[in-house]
Amino acid sequence: MKNKTVKRMLSVVLVAAMALTMVVGCGGKGTPSDDGGKVSDGGNDAAEDEFAGKNADFTWWIQQIDSNGEYYETYEEAAVVQYVNQQYWDSKNGGIGTEETGRKLNFSFLVPITGSESDNFNTMIGTGEYPEILDLARATETPQMLFENGILMDLTEYVEKYMPNYLAFLDANPELKPLVQVEDENGKIHYYAIYSFTDGVDVPWSGMCYRRDWIVKYAKPTEYVWDWESDYVKENGHPAVTPLEKAVKEKDLEGWKKNEVTAFKADYGADPAEDYTDNVIFPSGMPDPLTISDWEWMFEAFDKAIEQRGWEDDSSSYGVSVQYYGYSQMGDITSSFGGGTGTYYVKDGKVSFDGISENFKTYLECMQSWYEKGWLDPNFNTRSGDIFFQIDATSVSQGKVGMWYGMVSTLGTAIRVSCQDSSDQKDAYVMGAALPINDVYGGKDQMYVDPDALYQASRKGIPTGVTVKAKDKDLATLFTYFDWTYTLEGAKTLNPGLNAEQYASVKLKPDIFAEYDIETAYTESTDENGTPVIEPTFTGSDVISTAIMGQRMGTGIKLTPNGKLGTVKSKDPMVKTKAEAQWTKYLNTGNVLEYRDLLDADEAERYGKINTTGTDYQAQSVPNVIKGAMSWEDYVKGFEKIDTDEAVSMLQKYVDVANRE
Repeated sequence: MKNKTVKRMLSVVLVAAMALTMVVGCGGKGTPSDDGGKVSDGGNDAAEDEFAGKNADFTWWIQQIDSNGEYYETYEEAAVVQYVNQQYWDSKNGGIGTEETGRKLNFSFLVPITGSESDNFNTMIGTGEYPEILDLARATETPQMLFENGILMDLTEYVEKYMPNYLAFLDANPELKPLVQVEDENGKIHYYAIYSFTDGVDVPWSGMCYRRDWIVKYAKPTEYVWDWESDYVKENGHPAVTPLEKAVKEKDLEGWKKNEVTAFKADYGADPAEDYTDNVIFPSGMPDPLTISDWEWMFEAFDKAIEQRGWEDDSSSYGVSVQYYGYSQMGDITSSFGGGTGTYYVKDGKVSFDGISENFKTYLECMQSWYEKGWLDPNFNTRSGDIFFQIDATSVSQGKVGMWYGMVSTLGTAIRVSCQDSSDQKDAYVMGAALPINDVYGGKDQMYVDPDALYQASRKGIPTGVTVKAKDKDLATLFTYFDWTYTLEGAKTLNPGLNAEQYASVKLKPDIFAEYDIETAYTESTDENGTPVIEPTFTGSDVISTAIMGQRMGTGIKLTPNGKLGTVKSKDPMVKTKAEAQWTKYLNTGNVLEYRDLLDADEAERYGKINTTGTDYQAQSVPNVIKGAMSWEDYVKGFEKIDTDEAVSMLQKYVDVANRE
């Protein structure tokens, strides 16, 4: 049943409460436009349309400003906002025009006090005292529901008429279309919000981390490694037989070669984050771990490190951690065994429940082996309070764990200060690893398959809604601006900010560029393929970097280091950029989680009940399978009373829409 909640009448006290949660100086309509609230007619044909002469003042609710107002008092004073408000937007030809061909916008902003964002948003919606534009990050209902409740406008007409760049981006990225469109019973497509996107996989902040120094100290180079120059490996991507132990036993070393490295050594350099080097080579013949057998070779080295420190009987010291229910619902290592998530999964347009698949069975066989050998955290199932990127954080920081899912903050030498062992305090070094390719367990369908389901930030960002308060305003100019944010010029302007030419073209007051001697927010070049390369003046760790962006104006495209529109050149240290490259080695195509957002109210309720029942059952049972207390067959029987087929059917409906020509 669709939500038909009507706007409620609240008391004056509630209205007052809303006002008190707004940041002082950020409310109201801001400074009126130069012509007293009317747009410039100029002399162009656009001035003769239905929006000619209409008010172009728009107030925008955003959930926060940058740096808590350290660099400006109100968001209207942000450099990018001032720039946007000084342009003339050409609704006939698109983008920025001239005084003769375009019209000015006047954006002002409402910003809640930090900590009151959700309450403030809900109060606005409840009282009807909301502005023309809303950042929907705090919305508890979908844009479609907000439209049905009379709060948001149906934007379809304006998107189709004034946003060709937005539509072109969706056409170029068809997998994103069903995530931002709503199809009615007659097959007509509707847009109820404008979504931001990333131009590629966003820079990750987390991934698999491991103790590289323990590899250097305790790992023994294997006698043979994969021969990537051999015809067999070139053709097949791996030797004829793996792992090495099996290849030696079967006397079939096709695709292997003699390892020329007989001992490992490392040079930390003057700045380990930038200068660290070593000669480590894994059994796969690569300088970074590639396969399950690479990981198991690492775990053997971790065992030696743990034994050397006298921690053999310490249950907080082990090779690798896993989430408390025994797998990650996002996939991650689970997907290394032929693909999958352990829960709902999509491959080649077909949704399935992966928790009883042969792939998931193979994953559990691997986990059973690791548990029996003492490599897996023996207490993993007790850590229900640990979020996935901070599992047993105390043991990790003490230097007792060989491999874990962690954040960039643990890379390099960061954990040295908290390590318990004196030698680790001197030379602990953490690097990032990609998910492994299985070359050990299961049958041919579970081996040599790239992982396809993993935790990666969604390319679909937070939606921006236009409320019914804007219906009588200059929507042509507003949506012309929105569309500009989906061009390379607009993307660069919002993030990282104004370039030197843009800065010279406007008068800023206050002028953060002059105050902090900033000449430009970025410089630009092109790579060998002709793709623009954007080099920001500041890194993400520079607080001022956010203050010169316009990212709180939440539409547009965020450029990434691996995007198609343009790429961002990182200034981060080597250890971080190498980790990010490992963490983005494989793409997340198997997760079906985003399709849940498309379920209507009835479907969402039914799906939620089925999913909760299944998740609860797996949280209780999967650890028992890993620990050998429950058979695979008994585990599978438990799903006979859980209607995963209905949940699959609901998700399949929306995946079919996504894959329809």
